[in-house]
Amino acid sequence: MPLEPRHGRESPRPDPRLRGGKSCRTTNFFIKEAADPAFVSWHQDSTYWGLSEPDAVTAWVAFAQATEANRAMEYIPGSHKLDQIPPSRHLLQTQPFDGQEVMVEVDHSQQRIITLRPGEMSLHHVRLVHGSPPNPSNDRRIGFAIGYIPTSVAPLAGEDSATLVRGDDRHHHFIPEPQPSHDLDPEFVALHRAITERNARILYRGTEIASYNEPKTLVQRG
Repeated sequence: MPLEPRHGRESPRPDPRLRGGKSCRTTNFFIKEAADPAFVSWHQDSTYWGLSEPDAVTAWVAFAQATEANRAMEYIPGSHKLDQIPPSRHLLQTQPFDGQEVMVEVDHSQQRIITLRPGEMSLHHVRLVHGSPPNPSNDRRIGFAIGYIPTSVAPLAGEDSATLVRGDDRHHHFIPEPQPSHDLDPEFVALHRAITERNARILYRGTEIASYNEPKTLVQRG
């Protein structure tokens, strides 16, 4: 659900499930250009995040309006309670990202759409079945996705890194990412590039794609 900013209100007591160390594993812009045919099929993020446990959440922050017209994210309520659903293998062979479509019959009467104004955000669990169709409108849809994990979760798809954002990391499963000293520091620009390429290899593992810059991925990251 969209989360409204809290101005001058007393914050609620923290949920016990939020205790302990928390890290930010990924940040990505998701941009649908106007009249863009790119789409993201029904999928679970847990299919390709390569984590030891389905214990992760994404904060999807709207930088522009996300509406029904420009095809905001759609989801199936309650699907986060499902186990891991295998993706369709024949789609994986031809469309490595869009092909993460789950091998279940989606009841379209149950699907919901998350509309957001700029500055609002939604939260979704790593097992939530979600996706978004092509954008036929004349407006761009711009979202910034932030992936959070507890420090108890470990990477299963090779070496990975994360930024500690809360508490202490008592597990040390992920390589700690340093903080940049200033904007566009060449050393950190190079580090960001290396991390991005490594994340691409994790996401596209099992395919011939090894970089987000390959043309096939550029049309699929809607």
